[in-house]
Parts: sequence; C-alpha cells; structure tokens
Amino acid sequence: MLVEHFIANFASAPKELILDVDASDIPLHGEQELKQFHAYYDHHCYLPLYVFCGQSMLVCLLRASRIDGAKHAAAVLRLLVNRLRQR
Repeated sequence: MLVEHFIANFASAPKELILDVDASDIPLHGEQELKQFHAYYDHHCYLPLYVFCGQSMLVCLLRASRIDGAKHAAAVLRLLVNRLRQR
C-alpha cells in the first residue's frame, strides 16, 4: 500500500529514484511475540527492514531481531523494483 501511494504521487515516471535500505531496532517491553535479545543494541527488540525514497517510506518489514540486518533485503528490493518498473 505504501508503494501504491508513492507511485500515485507522480504524474509521470521519474528518471531516477534513490532507495535507502536500512534496518533499525524497535525496543520492546513486555512479552511480545518474536521478542529476542540483540547484543548490539543491548536490549530486546524487533529489527524491521525499511526502504525509503527521500522522505517516503515504501516498505517496512517487521522482523525478529536475531538476524543479520540485511536478511531479506535483496528479495524485498527485487519485488519493490519490479513493482516500480511496472509504472
């Protein structure tokens, strides 16, 4: 849905898009599902994968934290780029 809203804001396809891919921690308190300790952040957290283009969030994939920050990034980008090119 975020991607569809982003695409709808353009009258024509832009010549270039710069995508920013990043994982960031969301600290957890309580007993949420998939709650795991992440040593780098030194707390229990989720580690969602975000994709932005400028100020627009295109993807937010909620993930457990005991994974590599780049895990699933290639697959998410492949799907996203394919969708953007359909325009």
